Amino acid sequence: MAFITKSEFAHRHGFSKQYVTELIRTGVIQEINGKLDEDDADYSLSLKQAMGREKRAKNARKSDLQELYIKAKLKNEIEKGKILKLEAAEKSQSLIPADQVRETLFRKGRVIRDALLSLPDRVASMLEMQNARTIHITLTKEIRAILEDLSNG
Repeated sequence: MAFITKSEFAHRHGFSKQYVTELIRTGVIQEINGKLDEDDADYSLSLKQAMGREKRAKNARKSDLQELYIKAKLKNEIEKGKILKLEAAEKSQSLIPADQVRETLFRKGRVIRDALLSLPDRVASMLEMQNARTIHITLTKEIRAILEDLSNG
């Protein structure tokens, strides 16, 4: 149990003398007859520092949780906004449900398929005994007619 002055204690710990006085005033360390018990003061100071670290860690965890909550809430609001935007687009009929699009494409595809598959049966007799140029022109006209019918209907 070695007693030292406030100045010595401050010098050994890299503090100012005023800070040591403040530690005494707040009751962190005890002064006995103008001197400090070095071991007792070191122990009390280390307890104060540990409590400070614990408090900072607790505040950091609290801050992290608050930040996570704010981020989650923001993400939730963004998703709600996207849903509302999609619902508005669907109501204004600028957005069509995917299953309706698939069904329509399937029906149109069947019409194209059937029209193209019936092409040889319809034009085979017309093209009998024709030269290559006439066959080409006739097939091109028939295919264009099928495609125009599809684009109009």
